[in-house]
Amino acid sequence: MPAASPIRLLPMLALLGAASAQVPLAEVAELATARAERSRPAQQKALEPYLPDLALSYEDNRRVLDQKIAAVTALGDSVVPLLLEKLQPAAGGDAARNLAGNCRRVLENLDPASFLDALIELTNGASATARTEAIRLLGVAAAPQAATVLAGLLDVVAGDEKRVVLRALQRQKSPVAAIKAAGLLGSADRSIREDALGYLTAARATGVAPTVIDALAVEREAKLLPAYVAYFAAATTDSESAAMALLPLLDGERLDWQDGRRLVAALATVAPMDHAPTTKRLAALLDDSEPSSLSVQAAVTMRALGDKTGIIKLKRAIDELLRKPRRRQEATLYDYRASLNYAIGEYADAYADYEKALEFQDGMSMTRRAYTGMIKCEAQRKRIANMIKLLEPSGLTVGEIEALGAEDADFAETLKQDKVRQALVGLAKKQTPR
Repeated sequence: MPAASPIRLLPMLALLGAASAQVPLAEVAELATARAERSRPAQQKALEPYLPDLALSYEDNRRVLDQKIAAVTALGDSVVPLLLEKLQPAAGGDAARNLAGNCRRVLENLDPASFLDALIELTNGASATARTEAIRLLGVAAAPQAATVLAGLLDVVAGDEKRVVLRALQRQKSPVAAIKAAGLLGSADRSIREDALGYLTAARATGVAPTVIDALAVEREAKLLPAYVAYFAAATTDSESAAMALLPLLDGERLDWQDGRRLVAALATVAPMDHAPTTKRLAALLDDSEPSSLSVQAAVTMRALGDKTGIIKLKRAIDELLRKPRRRQEATLYDYRASLNYAIGEYADAYADYEKALEFQDGMSMTRRAYTGMIKCEAQRKRIANMIKLLEPSGLTVGEIEALGAEDADFAETLKQDKVRQALVGLAKKQTPR
């Protein structure tokens, strides 16, 4: 009988771990081999009906394959050895690569940490397809060693494989490779820099902020500037050097209005309190034009940094505009003023403005913003029954409502209340397609 491969033996060795205390170590591998060979026909028979579908392109057959992947996952750990073998195509071609990718998607659901040694073996093998899929699996393996192995791979892989490693590290969110990844910000390859920033952001790698600041100073790719903003928002607080590096991005048209607003919001935590260069630059945004979502965020950030003049000035400007007959029914102005009132804790006034924005709304986007604001105001005012009444007419999905808690700690606590949970369960049933 031919010897079983190490990959095939690993899960069986794990199962025999408890017996190793009674069985001499020299016999453990032999027992594992025998058990693996006895169970292999049954495993193959269980998996075989799914193989034709698993050889299809995932991108072109996502809905069907999601069902098949779930079905194979339900077969359990017994098929892990066979799935690992399918990561190594015997021949090239799209079908073989598709099969490897879809088997990897199944393995992602079967605790990759339990067959970590097999994945490490595959990363050192000759098959480029197996190496790539094993790296992806290391990204979701719940084991510190997985991140360490990925960090080591950054030294030996190149090109697209380096990007795969960076993306796997991003899923791990461990800062273990932060210094190496920060060094890649000097790469001439824009895609490498982008994935390096994505990883550093996910890992909240504070220690490499000086290197990222230097990289931002020489970055010439406009499409990457939002990624730098995201890094500093995630990894730095109370940092004068980071704030000073970010402020020039507000000049000219280096960022679009959405990314500019994200930058202004980030400065609320990135810049130190009472940081004059930041508050001065934000104050200038209030003078650039009439009220906008950017100027509202600038005023809110100024307040967070200890300067209340922005909100006072902007509210006065909005009040003056709303006194003009032709502007009195402008939903956007009420929305802006509501945001300012919410920021300073005037929740009753904010609610009233959101009601006005809803009354004069001119589209679904404003309707959703108004309802979102009203829901959050009622949560802040502890008017839970009224908040619950707003959930269904808001048009927000349960997922969207729960996502609001990720942005607002107070609202997240409200979502934990039994009455709210019950309301969301009922809403989810109504929103489920029949």
